[in-house]
Amino acid sequence: MMKCVVMGIGNPLLSDDRAGIEVVERLEKDGVDVATEAVFTVGFEVLDKILGYDRAYIVDACVLGQKPGTVHEVGVEDIFTTPLLSGSHAMTLGTTLKTGQMVFGDEMPKDLRIILIEAETPTEFSNVCTPAVQAAIEKTVLRITEELAAAQAG
Repeated sequence: MMKCVVMGIGNPLLSDDRAGIEVVERLEKDGVDVATEAVFTVGFEVLDKILGYDRAYIVDACVLGQKPGTVHEVGVEDIFTTPLLSGSHAMTLGTTLKTGQMVFGDEMPKDLRIILIEAETPTEFSNVCTPAVQAAIEKTVLRITEELAAAQAG
């Protein structure tokens, strides 16, 4: 049986930035049979939580200039090289995952699915997401649930 984890990244106190965490909370509430993790940073804690799994979904909010609520699926190379998702003084998700692949190799999930939800208000204090992001959360939960069911059936 495939070992899978869904990780939500974000700040639970910032409106749309909490999108990844809300995906995890919904999966837990719905009783979906999958390991879940919520993390608040993109440092090495991310690696600690995904090592040893066959598949990992990583869900986070982003600001890439698209319509709020747009769902992007990207690869490690995409976020490793995207200037908007990197900086010189902080560990980015792309850098963390690339480091994990280089250092841990076979312990990293072979199937790594990075899902980014375009935020509208990522820096406003609120414990709820905007309607566009909430709709994207619902879509993402449904997608993950369906993919997990297909993997278990196949």
